[in-house]
Amino acid sequence: MEFRVLGSVEAYSAGVPLDLGARRQQRLVLAVLLLEPNRVVPVDRLIDLVWGAAPPASARGTVQALVSRLRAALRAADGPIAAGPAAGAVADADPPPAVRTEILHRGAGYLLRVDPLSVDVHRFTDLLARARATDDERSVELFDRALALWRGDPLADVAPPQTRDRLCGGLREARWTAVEDRLEALVRLGRSREALDELTELVAEHPLRQRLVGQLMLVLHRQGRTNEALDAYGDLRARLVAEFGLDPAGELRELQAAI
Repeated sequence: MEFRVLGSVEAYSAGVPLDLGARRQQRLVLAVLLLEPNRVVPVDRLIDLVWGAAPPASARGTVQALVSRLRAALRAADGPIAAGPAAGAVADADPPPAVRTEILHRGAGYLLRVDPLSVDVHRFTDLLARARATDDERSVELFDRALALWRGDPLADVAPPQTRDRLCGGLREARWTAVEDRLEALVRLGRSREALDELTELVAEHPLRQRLVGQLMLVLHRQGRTNEALDAYGDLRARLVAEFGLDPAGELRELQAAI
């Protein structure tokens, strides 16, 4: 079985989509359990994430009903299935062993027993760890595979922006760090032209991302385009001052001075 939360919430069994129900709350409960696999998630936390500060009086019973429907959907997958990518998924190394995926009641909460590598977000973090523990050429390949798992903003179809920020803010930053680490590896491999094309596009889309701007400055400078590198710093500083009344970070100021 395979689960996806890096975008819309989806589940597959042997490549066939599972019917997770039309209710947003039901798929959100599954998503929260998937983000914390094999750990007890308190019912109170599920209620808070589904309804916020003003849950209905029936919230606890509704969570129980939602979990019951999810159990039925998982049961329809017909028992233990080796975790593996569905059509269009990015293949990892060796397939993980078969694990029966099921939701268990534990104390005051629920636990989703699942192979973490059957969930895209945990494959993502696994690939990042492997990318940072190998040589640059292999690292770029692993970063590419990790980033390809993202289909959009996590939980995009089941949670409002504020809830997504609470659950996935760290994931978004991990994705950005992976993008930047991959670009540094490209530069070290001598693929500066490829890195420059990507950096130019990324900085245009995200002009306040300071590490990206620093990477762009360095690549431009090394290609003899020092004036453009300094212009990139000037553009960033002007934006930061105008929007926040701040200068760039000290590391970036040092890079500008060195250039």
